Amino acid sequence: MSELSGGPTDGGAKNSSLQQVLADYQSKRGGHLCPTLDEAKEETRWFLDHWSIKISVDDIMMVVTLFVLFGTDFRLGFTDAPVDNTFEVLNSIAFFLFLIELLLNSWAKTEFFHSSDDKVGKKVFRPQGYFGSFFFYLDLIALWSIIFEVPWLEKGSGMTFGDGSGNSTAHFRATRVVRMIRLVRLVKLYKVTSQRRREKKMLEDLRHLVDQGRMSADEIDNFFHKMQHQKQSKVGTDLVDMITRKVIVCVLSMLLLVPLLTLDEQPLHFEHSAQLFSDAINNATSCESQKVEVDSFINTTFRVGLTTSSPYYLLDLKITDETADSNACGINAYTANKLTSSIPLYDYDLSERTWFLEGIKRKAFLDVQSVGDGTISTEAVFSTKLATQEGAQLQILLTLFVIVVLISMAVAFESDAQQLVLSPIEQMMEMISMVADDPLEEFEFADMGGTGEYELKVVALAIQKITSLLRIGFGVAGAEIISKNMSVEHGQGQGLDPMIPGKRMYAIFGFCDIHEFDMCTEVLEDEIMTFVNSVARIVHEQVTRWGGTCNKNLGNAFLMIWRIGDEDELGDSSARKKLLAMNSKGGSGDGDAAPAQIGNPEVDLRRVPGLDVLSDKALFGFLKVVVEINRDRAVLAYRSDKRLKQGDHDFKLRMGFGLHAGWAIEGAVGSLQKVDATYLSPHVNMAARMEAASRQFGVAVLMTEKFHELMSNDAQAVCRRLDVVTVKGSAVPMPIYTYDTLQNQVFAELQVPKNTDLSLAHVLKKQADNYTTLEWVKDQDLIQLRKLATKEFNEKFKSGIDAYLASNWAKARSLLEECDAMMMHSDKGGDGPSQTILNYMRNRQWICPKDWGGYRPLTSK
Repeated sequence: MSELSGGPTDGGAKNSSLQQVLADYQSKRGGHLCPTLDEAKEETRWFLDHWSIKISVDDIMMVVTLFVLFGTDFRLGFTDAPVDNTFEVLNSIAFFLFLIELLLNSWAKTEFFHSSDDKVGKKVFRPQGYFGSFFFYLDLIALWSIIFEVPWLEKGSGMTFGDGSGNSTAHFRATRVVRMIRLVRLVKLYKVTSQRRREKKMLEDLRHLVDQGRMSADEIDNFFHKMQHQKQSKVGTDLVDMITRKVIVCVLSMLLLVPLLTLDEQPLHFEHSAQLFSDAINNATSCESQKVEVDSFINTTFRVGLTTSSPYYLLDLKITDETADSNACGINAYTANKLTSSIPLYDYDLSERTWFLEGIKRKAFLDVQSVGDGTISTEAVFSTKLATQEGAQLQILLTLFVIVVLISMAVAFESDAQQLVLSPIEQMMEMISMVADDPLEEFEFADMGGTGEYELKVVALAIQKITSLLRIGFGVAGAEIISKNMSVEHGQGQGLDPMIPGKRMYAIFGFCDIHEFDMCTEVLEDEIMTFVNSVARIVHEQVTRWGGTCNKNLGNAFLMIWRIGDEDELGDSSARKKLLAMNSKGGSGDGDAAPAQIGNPEVDLRRVPGLDVLSDKALFGFLKVVVEINRDRAVLAYRSDKRLKQGDHDFKLRMGFGLHAGWAIEGAVGSLQKVDATYLSPHVNMAARMEAASRQFGVAVLMTEKFHELMSNDAQAVCRRLDVVTVKGSAVPMPIYTYDTLQNQVFAELQVPKNTDLSLAHVLKKQADNYTTLEWVKDQDLIQLRKLATKEFNEKFKSGIDAYLASNWAKARSLLEECDAMMMHSDKGGDGPSQTILNYMRNRQWICPKDWGGYRPLTSK
């Protein structure tokens, strides 16, 4: 990124704004922005010693191409004969530069391979790329046309134009037609110029962003790296090439055919005049009559030039008599004297005549007509200098006009194709690529600008909807399925392959369930879908807002995932830093977490940095679901539904939530007929067991020790330990925890804060993004939800559980009964966990078993 830094100082390494740079510059000069004379001299010396101009191959070839296009016409139209040698050298250099470019492109931009030929039945050697392409032949023709501008190449190649009789007019006319072929180089000029303009504009925009301090050097490097890997769509490349080829062929066809089909009056005029003069000389009977014919021919020729501004003049006239007295009349001396006094000075001076006739190299300025039908032969040399110069100047204008026409036509055709076809297709490919790269990102695709109501817009919108449906249908677990099947790079995406192998990953698993669902299904009948979707909307919105995603909807149950990462991601330090940045934005974790221990069979999640914030958000999201199902008007409307009433009591929606953290196998389950992307592991089952056990303990949320220990200290402080249990399939005792929730109360309706123009959804999203552990003590919903769990109650319950686990069941009974009484105004009319433990001890006659180990089996699945 050297283009963005400059000056004698190394200021390009810092991400400073333009104002800061000017301020630093001013402070170094004692408050004066303008440098002193000595400082100006010093910086000028640095500029002279270090400043350089970067010239690329494209720059060099663009200059050479412009010279080849206009050089010959400029030489003929504006220069004199002494500079011809210089132009010959320059044309020779241009020829070899084009030849080298042609050879290098043929070698570097061409792949050669063998392919089978069905007609022959053998392997055929075929090139693919530049060699043999349309533009290869254009460059070859342009190279060939230069040969006629370099005399030694023209003679050496044997491709000399003309009939060998000195007919310079035909030679010049033929070379001018050939010269038009060089216009094929215009396509490269156009492409190079367009690319340079885009790069210059992009560089200016980047400089502006750097000056504003909105981009750093690393971000700019990443941007350029991404730009280098961006490719035009295949159909776009082919269509642009086809349009360009057809435009070039059309323009060149007109340029080549129009001169060939146009009658040139110049050689007819010269030939006719010379023939008439030869006949007159042969019919003359005396020397005087011959001189009269010479005077008439010379006067007529110059009269034509002077009266009608003809650019053609007679330069020399020779008469050869094959009889014995050929020099008796002195006709050639008479003709020379006559021409010397007759040539107009504005055309040639007297000395130029001999120089032109004897040593001129510019045959394009001469037209020689030799007639030898009778005993006396004549040779007339006409000047076409003014006509040639005027033609060369007009040819420059014609070349410029063709440049404008060629580029305008190419741009116009490509613009229509770009607007109506290529842009929509490229946006479709961009959508597919973005979804393939990151299937979980919710992209907001821009409207298909400029496409109107054409069919491509319908297709593009359909692709957008399909990709959105894929993301919704497969979820996090199906991200790799989507990415693999949507990818179009490296030959992928050729067939449907949803059955990808599973891989081990780590996540926080949350399982939630609607209570009394069987009864709801029976009485609501066809309205059960509306009821479930009302609950699902709340669950999905809150969990998504707080960093999770929904994996499965099982009617009355939902499996929610807060993805931590797979083993490879957790083993990469950069991935751990990314996780920390994502999950602890605005948060305050414990700060002393160490890297994950990847060498162990199972990653110790407690050592993954930033995971305390993600765990806090998982519990926070479930608690917000508890609040919203008791605040949402659509859900509250079912309380008064007579079909759901049980006696005199209104129906109150209650849900159970289970939280656990661990590993699972992420992948596809099913077959080609039906596939579900999900997670399978004992840890997923553990979250489901916690949700089921929440009913037994009479709480809304139940979480395992594995999950509880991942949360921040502030979050752990507002949770209480309920019991120590063992679950089916494991003999390891495990403490379980809850967050107390009082749902039989009215929650205030959410409102947008004053002095803000943000919507409520944006405000809530901003709250989740800027999460800090202070939310546990200042969020009004959580304060209201936990208002019965006073400090006195928590201390008494902790003492009761400690006594219960320590085999002192008498003390535990007394304390837990008091805790139950303190919660008499709860949803259950008491404390559910206290009642559960009391029932367990009651069933054992309040006597602690002799083999009591401080834990009990969890009977609920």
